[in-house]
Amino acid sequence: MERVLLWLGPAAVLAGLVSHRLWEQWPSGRLGDLLILGLAAWGFAWLIARIRRLPQATGVALFWLLALLVFAGPVPVLATSLLALAAIALGGLLLARGPLALQGLLGVLLLAGVAGWLLPLPVHRGWVYLLLCAALVGWRWRWLAQTLRATAASWNESVAATPRLAAFCVIVIGLAATSCWLPTMQDDDLAYHLRLPWQLREQGFYAPAPQYQVWALAPWLSDVVQSMAQLMAHAEARGAVNAGWLLVLGCGLWRLSMHLGASVAARWLAVATTMSLPLTTALAGGMQTELPSAAVLVWLFAWVAGPRDGSFRFWLVLAVLAGGLMAIKTTSGAMAVIPLLWALFRHPWPSMPRILVIVFVGAAIAGSSYAYAQMLTGNPVLPLFNAWFKSPYYAPTNFFDARWQSGFGPSLFWDMSFDTNRYVEAEDGGGGFLLITLAGPWLLALLHRSTCVATLAATAVLLLPLVPLQYLRYAYPGMAVLSAILVTTAFSVDARRAPWLLAGLCVLHLAFQANGHWTLRYGAIKQTVKAGGRDAPLLKRYAPERLLADRIRHENGPAGNVLVLDTSKAFFAEFGTRGRTVSWYSPPLSAAAAGAAQDPKGRAWAALLRRENISDVILHGETVTPAQRAALLASGATQRAVVEKREWWTLPSGTQP
Repeated sequence: MERVLLWLGPAAVLAGLVSHRLWEQWPSGRLGDLLILGLAAWGFAWLIARIRRLPQATGVALFWLLALLVFAGPVPVLATSLLALAAIALGGLLLARGPLALQGLLGVLLLAGVAGWLLPLPVHRGWVYLLLCAALVGWRWRWLAQTLRATAASWNESVAATPRLAAFCVIVIGLAATSCWLPTMQDDDLAYHLRLPWQLREQGFYAPAPQYQVWALAPWLSDVVQSMAQLMAHAEARGAVNAGWLLVLGCGLWRLSMHLGASVAARWLAVATTMSLPLTTALAGGMQTELPSAAVLVWLFAWVAGPRDGSFRFWLVLAVLAGGLMAIKTTSGAMAVIPLLWALFRHPWPSMPRILVIVFVGAAIAGSSYAYAQMLTGNPVLPLFNAWFKSPYYAPTNFFDARWQSGFGPSLFWDMSFDTNRYVEAEDGGGGFLLITLAGPWLLALLHRSTCVATLAATAVLLLPLVPLQYLRYAYPGMAVLSAILVTTAFSVDARRAPWLLAGLCVLHLAFQANGHWTLRYGAIKQTVKAGGRDAPLLKRYAPERLLADRIRHENGPAGNVLVLDTSKAFFAEFGTRGRTVSWYSPPLSAAAAGAAQDPKGRAWAALLRRENISDVILHGETVTPAQRAALLASGATQRAVVEKREWWTLPSGTQP
């Protein structure tokens, strides 16, 4: 009966592919691109094996590392590597004999947690972080060398146990991580996430200004991590940092599977199955919080699922992980409650004085953004729940995105798999087929005593963010945790056939990888390879505003503030404190723009430009209104450059107050 359940999921996926005619939305050319990259990785590994007798999986991993250096940039990769080594050195003080990835994760959460409290101070310079990281590495270099050697030996053992499967899985993981090669050009990154890193780079401190960016005080730990690498590299390091998050996530899945009793083969496939999800590649191409949330959440589950341990160190590690989740995103902090409750039932409690210390550490890691938001705006989670807090920086209503209110029901996971564009900005199939393919093991894991509690906890984490809002991206951390449990269960049912089933699922995910995000669907990875890692060709096609922003900076500007007029593409984040938008991100300016739109002669727009000290304007030639053009001409503005219908105008200095 168990084997029947194992194969009911794949049969259901086949039925869904046929009934929803998903082949009509399948970009077969993108799979060909991935096949070429996979063959290149395999060929490189074969050559290295002939020359140096390295395991094929190691050769494949080396290929992906070299590709990351070429396409993400050697300086950002080196800066991120230095940050990682420093984090491992720091995390090792808390957990001297733990896994390398967990030590690094703890270290980076501690570093970013402290940096979050210091954001308003003018201390955030590249040389400061370079000295700090170099000092940590220099102080602990002997211990680091021993730890790295032990990790390399562990890698060799894992590869030797299943060499062919290991090579296949490393190819899958590398293909899933190819979006780390892309420049930053997703909408939320250009409108929001880049604001903090660029402010720190330009002025050395962070001035939130929620009147101009309503999310300016949202949980910021993941953006702080991006900032530290960017400051040291003096260039954006998103691709390298995201590659690090993927590595931490993969190691966490390995460790969680191991604690659940999985074989080495099952651990490899647990990692590959999650990495192959189209959502993984989509998230690795941007700065959204779900990727780091998944990495921390998986390690939190792995830590709780390990041997029973009531030591002070155990609970301190738990506090850092839970606090880190809260510091990444409020909903991630809510997810952390579930494994914390599991830990309270599974592990002995420390004494009361130690509990107070543990709570303090967790709150210190988590609390900076919430504390500053409360002090500056009166709402610790602005703009969420503002009907309750009534901050003057947002309307007295609870922020809610009605686009993703499709209804929570029994067919939700089926619909998310085959009617995906109703639940996330993706094409059908872009959410992956994990939950349907492994529905049988899911049921069996709930029924088996050894996995029941872990499965209930993982299922609760998956469902929690989907109850109020059916947005698939929010479910990604829960899917990552659940995948380790389901793969382990599938192997326990049929260890001989499960690898074929799961390898097939990985290939199916890669086939629909391009449906996970529009940049993937339109061949951005292929284009960045053809461009040799140069960002300009891709930015010109997908985010020309970034080229204009770069030109403004290189021409000793801006003299005042920069207004981005296009409300649908409010790409103003990289201008930091000087960025202005008339979109919903800035309620006061949005209201002022609505009033100015009532004046067809443009005088109200001209007054708005003067009032906001606008020196530069970026507009879209197809969306700019006659009144806006009239205001620019009346203000004596000069057109400086045009890139793909995006125009840069400069106002004379006399028009600014």
